[in-house]
Amino acid sequence: MESNTGGKLRVLVVEDEYLVAAEIASILEDAGHSVLGPVGSVNTATALLRDEAKPDIAIIDVNLRGQSAAPIAECMSELGVPFCVCTGYRSSDLRASFGDDVATVQKPVTPAGILHAIDQIIRNMT
Repeated sequence: MESNTGGKLRVLVVEDEYLVAAEIASILEDAGHSVLGPVGSVNTATALLRDEAKPDIAIIDVNLRGQSAAPIAECMSELGVPFCVCTGYRSSDLRASFGDDVATVQKPVTPAGILHAIDQIIRNMT
């Protein structure tokens, strides 16, 4: 899938662990996508979504410095931006906050895991 601007996807990365955020950004850039962020807090992510151009998709860590990322997911849903969650938790633990069909990337992240989640998001959009 290409973004609405004709290029590759513009992906918002929300992750509070620097090394994990850098790894995700590197994987996305190597795949030809552009990265918005990374950002590491709920407040920063929601402010960015209000003030910046809307991303095509997002990858969101579920726990940001002890705070649930559910408010970011709600904001994404309101904006119509599909997302996946990045987590070390079991997928079944995420249903209450993020829905039954949310795509997940298990930590530790791998290129295959990130790219598979993006493909899953794209399939769900079409």
